[in-house]
Amino acid sequence: MKKIFLIILLTQIINFAQTTETDTKINFSAAYMISITVGGSFIVNGSFPASMTERVDQFVTRIYNESIVKIEARKRTNINYQYFVNEEILGEFALRNIVLKHADGTEEKIDLAKFRINGDYKNNPYLKNDDILVFPVLDLDLNFISIEGAVNSPGRYQYVDGDHLSDILELAQGINKAYENIDKIKISRLSYDGEKEEIIEATVNSNPALQAGDRIVIVAEESQKKDFRVNILGEVKKVGYVPITKSSTTLREVITNAGGFTEKADLDRAELIRSVNVFKNPFFSQEFENLMMSRMANISIEDSLSFVIDNKLRFARGNGLIDFAKIMDSTSSEGNFLVKDEDVIFVPEKINLVYVFGQVGAPGYVKYIPDENFKYYIAKAGGIGATARGEIYLIKGQSRTWLEVDEDTKVKIEPGDYIWVPKEPLRTFDYYVSRFGSYVSILGGVATVILLIMQLRK
Repeated sequence: MKKIFLIILLTQIINFAQTTETDTKINFSAAYMISITVGGSFIVNGSFPASMTERVDQFVTRIYNESIVKIEARKRTNINYQYFVNEEILGEFALRNIVLKHADGTEEKIDLAKFRINGDYKNNPYLKNDDILVFPVLDLDLNFISIEGAVNSPGRYQYVDGDHLSDILELAQGINKAYENIDKIKISRLSYDGEKEEIIEATVNSNPALQAGDRIVIVAEESQKKDFRVNILGEVKKVGYVPITKSSTTLREVITNAGGFTEKADLDRAELIRSVNVFKNPFFSQEFENLMMSRMANISIEDSLSFVIDNKLRFARGNGLIDFAKIMDSTSSEGNFLVKDEDVIFVPEKINLVYVFGQVGAPGYVKYIPDENFKYYIAKAGGIGATARGEIYLIKGQSRTWLEVDEDTKVKIEPGDYIWVPKEPLRTFDYYVSRFGSYVSILGGVATVILLIMQLRK
């Protein structure tokens, strides 16, 4: 009996201790909670709980994110969320010129945009009980300052009364160190009706005062110290990217910097591939280029189909016509070809093979033998099959040019070429009946016309 009594007593003591600890935590937490009111042009207005250790930016971010979550939830439940939030501020809200009003009547101007750049807590103070945050309307169409040129983050920023050049430079994360000797600025200021422009020239150090709608240009020559490079692949001693100048590096210099060709390099099939958009036009597109090419074309439908294929190949790879075997010859102009940024140079390996396929006994690669004709390679591939058609085609390995070959053809076969033996199409009895019927119809029509002419002559 005593044991049971002790167990009950201990259980009650533990429960009392846990309840007291929980209540203490709740009371302790409640003692540190404060009330903050949000007004003005924000996603949601009203009074919200906050912690005494919460700063303005943390509170604003939390309330904004919580509101977004509630919006999505109300959308999913088909509740008219427009009654709960300001839909016009779903994208962004003012981060500058926020008024923080304290219960004692004092006010502070908060610039969260600057705080997020420089981390100065002067623009992100701790909140106090009964503080009020008032957000101004964000109007980047009229109440703005734009800055372009040699800055790290060009764009449009919210204007605040009293802004100077240094304020906007800070928001644009300062002058870009890639530019040299930056001191001059230009400010474009329009009249109220937008018809007259005043150009104000000043220096960075003069830190001129700004007005809403000012457009600032940090004057600098565009730096050309960029990562210009070409990619070289295949049979060179140093494969990979090779740095080049903007427009004065030759192909010979690139190959030299890549260590030269290897012994296995097939210079007859090497190629330089350049982007179709040679002029780096930002508005370039394949669709637009096709329309421009076709706009004044004077070709037949049959030719247009061939043109479509050729034009697609032009987009896929714009090749430079270069004889790589002469590149390292200082007396040849081939090595003086100027390479451009993003060019690709591919030097394949010598394969010393010719590929025979189609209606042959054993399609596949046949070892290249100089001065042998197409018959030799077909014989090595098992000879011509029973279903082969009469003609035989040689397809050149580099250009993919098709050449019909026969006994009298004097075409040199080279490593990498293809020999194709086409198949004679299978013709059924119905095919011949159909063709015969077509001919009979034509002859019947001709005979009818002749009879009519003869009758008219009578």
